[in-house]
Amino acid sequence: MHSLTRFFSLVVCCSSAAVAQTVPPDLMLTDFCPSCPNFTTPLGIQQAGTSGLYFVHEQGGALKAANTKTNTVSTIVNFNNGSGTPPPGGFSSGGERGLLGVAFHPLFDSNGFVYLSYNDGDGDTMLARYTLSAANPPQINLGSRLEILAVDQDFSNHNGGHIAFGPDGYLYVGLGDGGDSNDPCQRAQTLTPAEIVNSGSGCPADGSFGGNPNSRALLGSLLRIDVDATTPVGANQLCAANSDGSANYAIPADNPFAGNAGVANACDEILHYGIRNPWRFSFDRETGDLLIGDVGQGAREEISFKAFGAISATNFGWDCREGFIAASGSCRAGDTLVDPVMDYPRNAGTSTTGGYVYRGPISPLRGVYFFADFNSRRVWTATQTAPGVFGPQPTNTN
Repeated sequence: MHSLTRFFSLVVCCSSAAVAQTVPPDLMLTDFCPSCPNFTTPLGIQQAGTSGLYFVHEQGGALKAANTKTNTVSTIVNFNNGSGTPPPGGFSSGGERGLLGVAFHPLFDSNGFVYLSYNDGDGDTMLARYTLSAANPPQINLGSRLEILAVDQDFSNHNGGHIAFGPDGYLYVGLGDGGDSNDPCQRAQTLTPAEIVNSGSGCPADGSFGGNPNSRALLGSLLRIDVDATTPVGANQLCAANSDGSANYAIPADNPFAGNAGVANACDEILHYGIRNPWRFSFDRETGDLLIGDVGQGAREEISFKAFGAISATNFGWDCREGFIAASGSCRAGDTLVDPVMDYPRNAGTSTTGGYVYRGPISPLRGVYFFADFNSRRVWTATQTAPGVFGPQPTNTN
């Protein structure tokens, strides 16, 4: 019997045309740690270092460590306003807000660094680093908190919030377009502070932001930053820097807009843009390729792809494209738009979570991309037939 561990309650829904020759007929999903105490609105699960523990983060603000051998769960930190200790600047959850992303430093065993992406008391995106002890389960040092960056959000939805270290050792940060419907502030196609829209229909006025208004130019993008270095005081093109230009991160030298490269005065942090809500993304741990699950507006859910290799900016097409079809918005003149590698209609699901390329011990599944939809709770698979080319598009199959 072939089995994969599932975390959420999901119904398997595979496109037979795409995977009939790949997926074993006896494939089934099994529950993660069925004897462990229940989790509340879990958003992610991962391992870190050599502890053997599984770290689960919940939307309500808790990061927990699960030991599947003893069926025990320990709370590492809880930001919840009612049951825990909110961080400096506060914490907000509910709807699309909360503790949205967790990433462990590649050298976690030696430095204990964990990065948390969450919404602060104003609903803005906050990325902070904490240090965990070497104990098992580890304990968090709340006094070790280091704010990495903060991004002002226009509305309560489309936060993105997922974070992950890439195969290059840099931290990737996914940011949605800031909401509300149809990106009224045109954030997904904004690359510079000068392009920030303050007067669009339904777009909040500039004066409503108490943080760093320039950071809104980062919305609708995937950021790539170096958290093992800092930026000194001085003029630069960082859009989430402190008021004096300093930052607790630096820009990789090959970022496409680093040092005024590419587009004049573009935010150095941006790698890819034209993204609506990158709820989850992942790297193929064998090839390094990037796959992004981008939640659609009202017609299509999409999976976007970027091959690992030379760094270049990609415009994935939102606001003028949704999946493979045209959308009502506009895109930057002269840009080459990159379509997704897969999309599916919204009668099959309304919130793609993306997924992972399987590289485990089940031979027929190696290289198969498993992805799901948060709302419909369906799981699909897709086989890559050539670099960046996947099998038949997933449809509303049962």
